[in-house]
Amino acid sequence: MRIILYLGKGGVGKTTVSASTATAIARRGERVLIMSTDVAHSLADAFSVELSQNPIEVEKNLFAMEVNVLAEIRENWTELYSYFSSILMHDGANEVVAEELAIVPGMEEMISLRYIWKAAKSGNYDVIIVDAAPTGETMRLLGMPESYGWYSDKIGGWHSKAIGFAAPLLSKFMPKKNIFKLMPEVNEHMKELHGMLQDQTVTTFRVVLNPENMVIKEALRVQTYLNLFGYKLDAAVVNKILPESSADQYLQSLIDIQQKYLRVIDNCFYPVPIFRAHQQTAEVINTDRLHVLSQEIFGDKNPSAVLYSNDKTQTLEKINGKYVLSLYLPNVEVKKLNVNIKGDELLVDINNFRKSIILPNVLVGRKTEGADFAAGNLNITFAN
Repeated sequence: MRIILYLGKGGVGKTTVSASTATAIARRGERVLIMSTDVAHSLADAFSVELSQNPIEVEKNLFAMEVNVLAEIRENWTELYSYFSSILMHDGANEVVAEELAIVPGMEEMISLRYIWKAAKSGNYDVIIVDAAPTGETMRLLGMPESYGWYSDKIGGWHSKAIGFAAPLLSKFMPKKNIFKLMPEVNEHMKELHGMLQDQTVTTFRVVLNPENMVIKEALRVQTYLNLFGYKLDAAVVNKILPESSADQYLQSLIDIQQKYLRVIDNCFYPVPIFRAHQQTAEVINTDRLHVLSQEIFGDKNPSAVLYSNDKTQTLEKINGKYVLSLYLPNVEVKKLNVNIKGDELLVDINNFRKSIILPNVLVGRKTEGADFAAGNLNITFAN
């Protein structure tokens, strides 16, 4: 069983690369499901077929679907949806606005992850490929399995106390059925999926980028965030590469810029394998053209294989009598990194993303003596 998630900035060709990978794997004889978790779906356009939240067979061994969060909520989460919308209407929101706002934060990510979990547990597929949303949304998606347990414990505890101390007061606001009983079940699913996502023999991540400055920086952030969450990047796919030379002066100037950034990509992502695809002269919108593109990208390599395995993302060593916790965060923007300790938690902030790491018992209660960044590792020294 393999799960491959494609990440990257919007507009780099992530959907096309994902679909080409799925087509290539299916034509090698493996059963493949490709799903899109992006709200702005374009997977159907790549295959030139109508897709829904249920898998549709595009061709032999190749199945595709587009996650529809609203349809899933209305079909299977009506109690939770109705509960929050009723609270909003009670507070004065009109019915339409209440229904729109009833999708609580994190629900979209949780539902997308549940789709991945259900597909993986079904046993119907050899490979699952996820055409993920742009970077920001995807990082929230990938952080959800770990954070959901915390939220469910907090909300479940709040619910138990509220019912115990203020049942008469809250009864008119509460649903007839206990929606909170859903949380432990979903939490178990999230834990199981989290294990799958962190098992690099099962799940690997691939970033798609173009040879442009802003896109490269975004891709480097993806690499950092993946390491922050303990996930493994096994390939980078550079898309939309122009020919090496042109008689046209304007086009040649663009080529020169791309060549400069291609060298930057080689340096920044090494030793992660880098695959390349040239700017296509026609739209890649059906399985035959997608297969041709996959051959250009992967050549004779198996696209479903684990293409690269890196070292552990977190280590703890005792050096000269002091404990040193090392986090592998390549290409991190040091000026935007902040580290704090709160109780038994180590909080690592990069831009708007936060990673909460429960410290080993041996480090709980110890003060930090300093930190340094070297060779892609953030090294935090704790007092003896």
